[in-house]
Amino acid sequence: MSNEYKASFEDELDWKDVDQLHQAILQISKSCFEYKKLCISFLGVAIALVVNFADDFLSHAVFIIGFLICVGFWISDATAYYFQKKLRQRLDNRMCAIADRNNYTSYTRESNESSLRQVLVNWSMVFYYVLMMLGIIGWLCYQFGVFGK
Repeated sequence: MSNEYKASFEDELDWKDVDQLHQAILQISKSCFEYKKLCISFLGVAIALVVNFADDFLSHAVFIIGFLICVGFWISDATAYYFQKKLRQRLDNRMCAIADRNNYTSYTRESNESSLRQVLVNWSMVFYYVLMMLGIIGWLCYQFGVFGK
């Protein structure tokens, strides 16, 4: 008895979908990395502009604008991460359908459920947490006169 795989028409359609979903997931992953690079760039430019317009004096605006930039990019990155998780779930569904049609029992479904907490609080977002914490610490130091006043 031969165990050779013979793809059905449905399998071929699902494999095409799997390939497209995989490419979309990779694109979103690259976008998430770009968000992090853009965040640093925007922070540098925004802080330089605010300090320049304030006649080279440090002000609360530097910390507020820095924090808002971090939050904005964090939300953008979390949204991309959410769609990446949803696409992974669709990819997994296609793989399960192929496995079921071919009586392949070793394929296990991944747990890709994504709650709002999982999207906003995960290891890929640590970058933003660190930036926001540094901003808060810097603002507290400024507020209590450690530097800048």
